[in-house]
Amino acid sequence: MSTVQRYLAYAEAFEETYADDDWSRLEQYFTDDAVMSPDGTAESEARGQADVLARLKTGVDTFDRRMDSRTLEFLDGPAEAGGRVSCRWKATYTKAGLPDLVITGAEHATFDGERIARLEDEFDADAQAGLEAWMGEHGAALSGD
Repeated sequence: MSTVQRYLAYAEAFEETYADDDWSRLEQYFTDDAVMSPDGTAESEARGQADVLARLKTGVDTFDRRMDSRTLEFLDGPAEAGGRVSCRWKATYTKAGLPDLVITGAEHATFDGERIARLEDEFDADAQAGLEAWMGEHGAALSGD
């Protein structure tokens, strides 16, 4: 299986996990010492498979699940170069009574064999500013759900 195929299998398994909250399903996709960097800074890194999975779950629970819907799409890729799979993505979130939130960015998964050793996400600059503005205006509607 190519790294792109393995990444796509991970992405599909993530969506299944999003639906049923079975995070153990994703263990097979990460090395034991995997690192996840949600914003490219060392301070925000999750280290180790358990920490990476916990951080992914926390992100889903504290943001995605507070929305009414979320739609993800690839804008470019995924494509592999030197054991690293990269893609550009777009996420659209909806919440009744609020304007849609659209975020774009990129994800990079560095593989060690068939498992992800490092997962990095980055928002596009305009998307980061848009998210901050949206949260400043509407974020209170996400608490208490």
